[in-house]
Amino acid sequence: MLGRTRFYMGLVVASLLFIFLAGGTVLAQAPVTGQHMDDNWQATYWNNMTFAGSAVLQRAEGSLDHSWGVGAPDPSVSADRFSARWTRYIDVSPGAYRFTAVSDDGIRVWVDGELIINLWNDHPATTSTAQMNMGVGHHLVQVDYYENIGDAVARLTWEPASTSINNWRGEYYNNTVLSGAPVLVRDDANVDYNWGNSAPAPGVVNADNFSVRWTRQIEMAANTYRFTATSDDGIRMWVDGEQILNAWNDHAAQTISNNKSLSAGTHQVIVEYYEHAGDAVARLTWEPVAAATGWRGEYYNNMTLSGSPALVRYDADINFNWGAGSPAPGFVGADSFSVRWSRTVNLPAGNYRFTVTTDDGARLWVNDHELIDAWKDQAATTYTGDIYLPGGDVPIKLEYYENGQFAIAMLSWSISGGPPQGSIIVDDTSPGFVKGGSPTAWHGENEGYGNHLTWTQNNDLARPDYNWARWYPNLRSGRYEVFVYIPNRFSTTSQAYYWVAHRNGYTLRVVDQSKNSGQWVSLGTYNFQGTRTDYVSLSDVTNEPYLSHLVAFDAIKWEAR
Repeated sequence: MLGRTRFYMGLVVASLLFIFLAGGTVLAQAPVTGQHMDDNWQATYWNNMTFAGSAVLQRAEGSLDHSWGVGAPDPSVSADRFSARWTRYIDVSPGAYRFTAVSDDGIRVWVDGELIINLWNDHPATTSTAQMNMGVGHHLVQVDYYENIGDAVARLTWEPASTSINNWRGEYYNNTVLSGAPVLVRDDANVDYNWGNSAPAPGVVNADNFSVRWTRQIEMAANTYRFTATSDDGIRMWVDGEQILNAWNDHAAQTISNNKSLSAGTHQVIVEYYEHAGDAVARLTWEPVAAATGWRGEYYNNMTLSGSPALVRYDADINFNWGAGSPAPGFVGADSFSVRWSRTVNLPAGNYRFTVTTDDGARLWVNDHELIDAWKDQAATTYTGDIYLPGGDVPIKLEYYENGQFAIAMLSWSISGGPPQGSIIVDDTSPGFVKGGSPTAWHGENEGYGNHLTWTQNNDLARPDYNWARWYPNLRSGRYEVFVYIPNRFSTTSQAYYWVAHRNGYTLRVVDQSKNSGQWVSLGTYNFQGTRTDYVSLSDVTNEPYLSHLVAFDAIKWEAR
């Protein structure tokens, strides 16, 4: 045994002398002997962590790829607190090589006497890498290793650096802060993972409390790109050193996106991700902004459209009947979710009817006008709203929520001719009718215009809970005469104060409802702007004795003049 040890020490000294004389790229040693041609590792083991004293085992090993767990390398070697040294020559073609060592605990690697990996401390299974240029021929590799307690892992591989990472270079860490040496470095084709409760690499990377850094050079054509990341938990991203995405916190699966203009050529992209506990999701996509067409749908795992969306995607149409299922399994729940769709559509001038079918709540804005408000739990119900559009780009926004059971969201529209002519009527059942005040004071009856009316008892302005209502029409800009319909009953006040909001301001008209029942009463002719600022309002404050009369809130009509 002693003679063999002296022989290898002589080889190491000769190798170091040759490297010193050659300089630059590491060259092959000469002369070539039988030891250079041996593909086995010469392994030596000590029952201490410092290579002290006599070795307890020497043997040839075909590979340096050991995962002993809590066991021992051999019956003669302790399961804990031992050390080992492996040596062999490798024959390579000239070029750059990447060496990768995995160890639990300490490891050091020399190539032709140069220390290239040094992780000499206690740690769980950890991956270390190093790259070096090597000349043609044989090169001496030495690996020193020690195991303290617990699991024991020792592994070394090498490969040409030019072919080791073709896609994303993924560096995986068994902590959430990307610190220390990675426990795994691998080539990932895409950043597109939904590991759930599993580990990215069982036995090497944790299922929880891990982090990853992906890096890649990407060839891009000149354009503006939308980068979209979905993660559970934290994710952040840089393009050419500029951070464009940042959601570095614990959260359920959510999606964020941002746009960046890029010149033609190669661009560096870095993605950092960490998983704390529970499910693990990490996805990154990008596309030219022009390719993102249709409705921008922001999906939330709550019914109030609050916080960050769990998913952002582009939907070709809003024509969904999800039944009891989810809009996006794994990202959005089947119940208690909400969606905001938005889009700008170029439409010719004309009168349009928009139709929404929803289960549960929905509300629709067209050209910044709230056209439909059905924000409540309900079985599948269809609503319509009419609006005149002057032609050109029209912003449209639909908000929707699902509480439980079935989920339906549908939107469509049709043109019904040019500018509105004749009568435009807003009834107390129309989307343009808005009321406020004390909810318990409002009452409804199946009579009046359209077989429905709303009424209250008269109030006192000094009381903070008086009731009020507004009628919003869908007008084009022009001149209209305004009428109010007074029903036969629930209209006993003699002092109903109607305010007409028009292009030139506000006009007050007082109507004696008790003497004009069952007919339309003119409030005058005015110029209107054709915007949300056009309306008629009425409150139940009549300056009559408190709760002595009834105030009817029925229909308002605008006649083009």
